[in-house]
Amino acid sequence: MRTMRCWMIGLLWMLGLGISPAAWPQSEGPPPAAVEQDRVDELMGKYNLHPAFEKLGRGTSNFLGGWMEVPLHIDKRYAKHDTGGSFFTGAAHGVFRGVLRTFVGLYEMVTFFLPYPENFAPILPTLEYYRKSPPRQPLLLE
Repeated sequence: MRTMRCWMIGLLWMLGLGISPAAWPQSEGPPPAAVEQDRVDELMGKYNLHPAFEKLGRGTSNFLGGWMEVPLHIDKRYAKHDTGGSFFTGAAHGVFRGVLRTFVGLYEMVTFFLPYPENFAPILPTLEYYRKSPPRQPLLLE
């Protein structure tokens, strides 16, 4: 029984070596993945879906990242002379803005296919965490 299994495995292995992908007939033209990608880009451009999916991505990031408003506003409002008051003021302001950003993100996710506001414009500005900053200048040692 065991020797028969060994012979079958060996036979299948030998057949597998004989039928390698290099021996398969090659079709002319671009690979199927490139054709599909071009077709997707063509359909996205034809129906102007790029702004809709940008709105969906923006809504998803606002929905999932709304909580980041809390530490951002605590940091903005922190003052060394009034630590407790500035901390709680920043936390309250951050919680309010975080809840607002979360619900705006939910709205944008649900209505991503509708061109409202005008031409899929963002409702809230981008969080400072996501804004691109210019590269730092090197220190000049004189």
